[in-house]
Amino acid sequence: MKRIVPVLIALIIPFVAYSQEIADTTASAISVEEQAVEEKASADGRADDGSILKYRRSSLFSVIIEHPTFPYGEAIDSAFFAMPMPDKFNDHNLGVRAIVSNADKMKKGGKKKDETNEADIRNFIQENHIAREMVAKWFNRDPYTGAFDMELIQERGFYDASQADINAATLSTRSIAALGDAGEDLIGKTFMIVNDITFVDKGENSQKAAVAFSIIGRLAAAVTGSDALADVGDAVAAGVNEIDGFTVNITTYLYRLVWTDDCAGMMYTQYWINPGSSDPERKAAFENSDIFRLQYVGKATSTAQNTSSKSFSKYSKSQQMLRTCARAVDHSIVSLQREFDEFKVNVPITKVNEDGTVEVAIGLKEGVTEHSRYEVLMAIQANDGHVRYQHIGTLAPVKGKIWDNRFGALDEALDAQAQGKTIDDASEDGASGNALLTGTTFKVTEKTGKIMPGVLVREKKIK
Repeated sequence: MKRIVPVLIALIIPFVAYSQEIADTTASAISVEEQAVEEKASADGRADDGSILKYRRSSLFSVIIEHPTFPYGEAIDSAFFAMPMPDKFNDHNLGVRAIVSNADKMKKGGKKKDETNEADIRNFIQENHIAREMVAKWFNRDPYTGAFDMELIQERGFYDASQADINAATLSTRSIAALGDAGEDLIGKTFMIVNDITFVDKGENSQKAAVAFSIIGRLAAAVTGSDALADVGDAVAAGVNEIDGFTVNITTYLYRLVWTDDCAGMMYTQYWINPGSSDPERKAAFENSDIFRLQYVGKATSTAQNTSSKSFSKYSKSQQMLRTCARAVDHSIVSLQREFDEFKVNVPITKVNEDGTVEVAIGLKEGVTEHSRYEVLMAIQANDGHVRYQHIGTLAPVKGKIWDNRFGALDEALDAQAQGKTIDDASEDGASGNALLTGTTFKVTEKTGKIMPGVLVREKKIK
């Protein structure tokens, strides 16, 4: 028994030191909503430093499935509504963004839960006329007069006023065709994601470890006759119970707004009311229309872990929940983009360096790793007026120059820097990226055309 005591003490001491290290760590809290830097772009979409600010983004409507009776359900809901919109999408959120779940059990997955979620989503779409309301938002519909305008399409498509002008009185087949580009590249790339986020407390496993260490401490105290070891064992037990943190599970369902030539034709010839005008019949026709619909694309299921101690962390529980949920949603979006090409985003190259490498404003948030590969696309306007994309090269991230742009990562990096730690130690979950960068550096691995600022990159499908 005497031989066992030193072993028991050796097991306890590292956990005491680790607990103390966590307790002594100080850092600034993650802001509930990260501040966005506003820059004025010139007419060609570039900032003063030459970086690209304007490019066509897909539009996104983000919804949460609420579980009022589940553990930390309200905390998850609060975190969701505090999340910033993913900056690679246009904000197309509507006034209603929550679905109250009819599920009565918390499970990570399973056919029964999916069936319940999908039924809840269908009801949400139908009862709130989501597809029609998404179209109405595109055309800035006035709910009182029923009038539309093209300001949002002009803004997101970078059209001048003449290109985006519609006059129902003079609208022709030719002018409708000219708007095909806007419909295909903008309205037809409007998506809805529905996020089912549930909390998983790791306390059950950590509680077992806590009990074990408490027993070890008391056993050591009984052998040595020292109550101090029993106290140490209790302290370690409490620390172990908190260090494990928590996990959130997320299933994200993806839907796309269907925009066809028939939809465009009806919109411009049967429903359109010019700004400042009124037409009760057209107004009623749009409000009773059922031609607009959402198409189910697919789903992704993943997890995100918060490794901070629940008691010793410098961040409040609500801040930890916000960070973890935001990263879970980002991870689901990446998974969906890798599975479904139509949901992928095109992001411009912002800078070409003297050594031939290029910089792009994407990083860990968009799933960039050392193994990622991206294709370079040149936008070309065809004779029919539509924009086509031509492959002109391939990129690979440069090791050590991947941007950590995930929610809260910059705060983590600044905290680590203040404590004299390296950037590699900044991320609490061990992800490999540098939050102090402003983009990821890529090397050109294939070149079939001129690669310059403004051409677009898109992740290649991972086989």
